Amino acid sequence: MNIRAETPPRVHINLQRGWPSTRLLPTQALLAAADATLQNTTRASESMLYGPGLGDPALRNGMTKWLSQLYRLRSPPVTQCPPTNAKGGVQEYHAESISSERICITNGASGNLASVMTAFTDPVYTRRVWMVEPTYFLACTIFEDAGFQDRLVGVPEDEQGLDVELLRAQIEVVDQQEYANTSPSKQTENLKGPPQYEKLYRHVIYLVPTFSNPSAKTYTIKRREALIRLARETDALVVTDDCYDFLSWTVNSEARGNGEICSVKPHDQDPECSSLPPPPPPRMVDIDASLPGGDLEWGNAVSNGSFSKVIGPGMRCGWAEATPAFIKRLNKTGPTLSGGAPGQFSSVLIEHVLSTGALEYHIQNILAPTYRDRSVALQNAIEELLVPLGVEIDIGRPFKYSSCQAESKSPEKLSGGFFLYITFPEGVSADIVAAVALKEYNLRFLSAGAMWVRGSMLKYDKKLLERGARLCWAWEEAEVLVEGVGRIRDVLVDHLLRGNGVSQF
Repeated sequence: MNIRAETPPRVHINLQRGWPSTRLLPTQALLAAADATLQNTTRASESMLYGPGLGDPALRNGMTKWLSQLYRLRSPPVTQCPPTNAKGGVQEYHAESISSERICITNGASGNLASVMTAFTDPVYTRRVWMVEPTYFLACTIFEDAGFQDRLVGVPEDEQGLDVELLRAQIEVVDQQEYANTSPSKQTENLKGPPQYEKLYRHVIYLVPTFSNPSAKTYTIKRREALIRLARETDALVVTDDCYDFLSWTVNSEARGNGEICSVKPHDQDPECSSLPPPPPPRMVDIDASLPGGDLEWGNAVSNGSFSKVIGPGMRCGWAEATPAFIKRLNKTGPTLSGGAPGQFSSVLIEHVLSTGALEYHIQNILAPTYRDRSVALQNAIEELLVPLGVEIDIGRPFKYSSCQAESKSPEKLSGGFFLYITFPEGVSADIVAAVALKEYNLRFLSAGAMWVRGSMLKYDKKLLERGARLCWAWEEAEVLVEGVGRIRDVLVDHLLRGNGVSQF
């Protein structure tokens, strides 16, 4: 009797899942926080009863210090290169704009995105939601739930970020159509009105400007400023998911290419900060607060933050930052008025983790080094195994810093986040590669079709979009990432180079 040995099934590899590895969850810090909270009668009661709508005051105060350190106090104000202010000098973004009045605690970035749409948009008055494309695919449903089905429009990125001039042109087309097809009396109609809905925006612009999901791009400061100016001109609200800013590291790089190089000086007030990585670029909300000529009451930007990437998504806790009036109105949505602060228990635990320094320790000594090593392993594997087959790494213009203490040193490239974006060779469909990889190689990754803006009639460079894929390094270990890239190579070699050309794709 002939006995044929069967090849053991391949272990599943998931390069799609944008979650932190279970071994990276700060369980001990949370255990200590729960113990300290529940043994403190006052804090235990505060954590388990309805919380104030804006969120736990202690956490909000702690957030102001933490965010100020992240974006400002690790260095003096981030400087724009080249200079862009009105006098031809350097535009600076200062920390003093961050105060507890500008912050409320939320139930995470997804839940708060829905709350922002509830509070500040109207399906009749608000004309479009403009989404970066490729986009974070699950955001589409949130916008559709708010009444914007078939009114989501994709806007492409270039190496500096969202294509502002193309967006400007498309907004002008939409506005002109509205004026031409709507009588003057109906142009100001809406379903929501004062006094409950004090401010509504004509347009919403959604993007992830730092270590973007999915493109991994980091927008230049010049492009961020241009987006804020456009938002002011068109009565648009820029909603940014600023979820990956905290996961950053630097890589020494030569001052070549078109990388944006910004100077980072030592910070006199906190010498220890010199050992920390430089801050990420200023957020849209920082630029909106600093550039002259903006709406001082409501603003044109809101920062949507989350602890999901640095603690764990099950905590369902995040924050929003905007003008005090914006935050106050956001606090008046129905679920918050009825149920109090979302994620109250989680937020009190997080306050303990933050105030004891455990969170910053976890980020700087566990998360960032681990993700840095994984990202390097992933990129090296792609360059070795896939680039020779025509695959390209497409993460845009690198954001660079140079130290004023050691001007002879090469600039450092800022890297971070969860993702790396690649494009397959011309004629190769990423969706088909992904389908074959899952079926025959037990490998999962996010491909082009899942990253399109649902219902958008505009598809710029569709053929390029069809070749795109997002790979995540947060869930799998470094050696597994390398194996995953090897399986992608096998798909391409077995099906692309077998002799049948690209037709199989």
